[in-house]
Formats: sequence, structure tokens, C-alpha cells
Amino acid sequence: MSTLLSATITRGNQDLRAVEQFGRFRKKLFIDTLGWPLRSFRGEEIDDFDGDDAIYCVVRSADQVVAGFRAMPTDGPYLAHSAFPSLASERPYPRAADVWEISRFGVAPGAGHGIAQINYGLMFRLAQRRQVKALVAIADMTYERYLAALGVRTVRYGAPQPLARTRSGQIQDIVAGEIPILEQTGMRFRKLLATTNSVEIIDETLVLGSEGIPA
Repeated sequence: MSTLLSATITRGNQDLRAVEQFGRFRKKLFIDTLGWPLRSFRGEEIDDFDGDDAIYCVVRSADQVVAGFRAMPTDGPYLAHSAFPSLASERPYPRAADVWEISRFGVAPGAGHGIAQINYGLMFRLAQRRQVKALVAIADMTYERYLAALGVRTVRYGAPQPLARTRSGQIQDIVAGEIPILEQTGMRFRKLLATTNSVEIIDETLVLGSEGIPA
């Protein structure tokens, strides 16, 4: 890539500018583009799980947010458990400090396949450095198929259900599940992690330590 990407990892009470940028990115992507019926405040998409303890990864290109996600341990309140309990019909949602939820995972339209892979690579890199055993998420079927194509093994908590509705009235099937981190092996997964080698990572939570990796 010709433009150096940077990834800021921060908490809700640390880099307020990065968190605000990510909130505006979320509004533009999830509300304006995808039509999700979410709430916004002062141009940012926010919910009950945005707070000081939430960890954000904000990926920028030339100071423009192109991707990112939110992470938090599941031993406290989290989105999937609170908002979509019916999706865990076959096995319960976890409650553990070493199992984290990933939410508000997004990539800017037109950003390209490479940015999506980097966002996933950063997610897995963060999990490995924090010794997280599994990542929990809810997603539509497109993401599940995409992860399978990347060689990432996932485990469902139940069958997909038609629960997501856009403003246009379209119903989407979504599924809840987890990605067991220790079970991710093989060349394709290593290549996914290697995509982050082109990213300058600034970690303000001291999870990874500040590191700059030249492209």
C-alpha cells in the first residue's frame, strides 16, 4: 500500500479524538450507509456499551478512519448478551475475563479487501497479546463466510435468525458465535496476522506497547 496506515488502540477515556472519529465513522457506515436503526448523538453513533472500559481500535489512512472495532471482556455487560439473547439457543453466552466481545467491526465502503484483512489481523493480534481465549461476536452470514474463506474457524452459539432489520425494511439473518483463538493455525491465519506488519500501531492502553512498524 502506498499510504501508511496507523492503528490507535485506546480506551474511551484516553484518546478522545480517536474515539470521536470512530463514532462519526460508525454513524456514516452503520446508520447512513447500511441503514441500521441505531441512535446517534452529535454526529456519532453511540450505544450503552461505549464507556471508559471499552477498548477501541481505530485504523486511519491520512487521518481518515477507514476501519476499526470495539472490544470488551464478557465478564461484564456486553452487546450480544444483552441485546440478542435468543441467538444463544444451543450454548450460553460466555461470562469470562479472558473471553472478549468484538462489536462495531467495520470497514469503509471502497476501502478494499486489504483493509478488511488488516482489521481482522489487528483484532487477532490484540487478542493474542491479551491472552484472550475466544472472541465473541454477532454477525450476518456474509462475515461468517468471509472468515471461513480466510481460514478462520468459528463456533456458533445457535442457528441463524432473521433479527436484523434495516430502515428499508430488509430482514437479515444474523448469528452469534465465537472465534477460539488457540485453534487458529495454518498458513492462511499467519498471513492474516502478517498484514498488520504494514501498520504503525500506537497502543494507549499498553496492551501491545507502542510500536511503529514501517511499511
